Amino acid sequence: MRLSWVALLLIVLGSSWSFATPPKKQTKLTLVKLSFLEALAPKDTTSSARFEKDYLAALDIGKRLNKRKLAQCGYELESNTFFYDASDPLQAKEHAESAVKNGAWLLVGPRRSNHYLLLVKGAESTPTVSLLASSSEVEALGKLHLSLSPTNSVMAKSAAIEISIRLKKIGANKTYISVVSEDCLSCKDFANAFDREAKKLGLKKVDDLKITGDFPETSAIVASIRTKKPAFVLLPNYSKTTSHVMSAVEGSGQNPLFVGGDGWGDSKFGFVQNADHNHEVEGFTVRGMPPVEQGLKKLSIYKDLPKTEMPSSGSALGILKSLEATVEFLCKSKPKTSTDFKKSFEKQGSKLFASPWGVSIFDLNGGNITYTRSTQ
Repeated sequence: MRLSWVALLLIVLGSSWSFATPPKKQTKLTLVKLSFLEALAPKDTTSSARFEKDYLAALDIGKRLNKRKLAQCGYELESNTFFYDASDPLQAKEHAESAVKNGAWLLVGPRRSNHYLLLVKGAESTPTVSLLASSSEVEALGKLHLSLSPTNSVMAKSAAIEISIRLKKIGANKTYISVVSEDCLSCKDFANAFDREAKKLGLKKVDDLKITGDFPETSAIVASIRTKKPAFVLLPNYSKTTSHVMSAVEGSGQNPLFVGGDGWGDSKFGFVQNADHNHEVEGFTVRGMPPVEQGLKKLSIYKDLPKTEMPSSGSALGILKSLEATVEFLCKSKPKTSTDFKKSFEKQGSKLFASPWGVSIFDLNGGNITYTRSTQ
């Protein structure tokens, strides 16, 4: 009797084992290589360690929060970063060439237009996207090379309309002088676009001054303001140069309004907001991104983003957008190789790798840069 029970038990167990469902074989994920390049070398005085930390944190957060969705679509990301000195932009091209040789599917490039154009020369046949480049030369690169920023022509038009409205409200004259960094491609491009739009609105440029370097000679600028008495100064330069010029003008007792492009920085990053002077200077700047806390609301990961890990800079916001766009693009186009990715990117990339924010206007008042509104 005991043997029969043992035999029966063995039969039942054997039956269970024979019909057990074998574990599912895990699908192999397609590896997608991304390279991120930016002028953020630690020894570079134009970019602080805090900016670099925020950049890397955003990259880590974006990859982590998008990992599950990406895996469900059959992919995983591998990324590397190249940081170089802003004073040596040729490195952007050199690092791009290296990234292409290492099999990168996509390069996420520098925020400055002249740096990004050099990067593209090193990766002409590989998809690239810049975080903030906005010059007309960038717009002319074609569908394989894109930017997350509105073009200078779009932002300059918003700036011209805004200053026209403000001058009308205060009853000021419609004259201005232009002070532009000759060594800044995007700055010159913005100024040219602004001049075209200003002319349509009846604004008159009474002087055109060219400067070079972070700390240019300012005596000619002050003299021009004193003699020509413009209602505003067009100053579409990077934040260090802008702050230096503003300080000189304020110190001379002159008080025109200032109008800037997207190089002034914001309330957390840049030399305008953080300057010890400039407290009496007033004006506004236009940017391709709103404050980070506003911009994040346009991203799908916003609801999952821990409050303790909120990024601070526009570049970090761009990193998160570029990763979200990459995930959406991969899940929709389903490329199996970098060649497939390139073909699909050229046809459909511009639909996803584009700014969802429009043009944002920031006021400068009392030494503070504050967000006013966005136009779309």
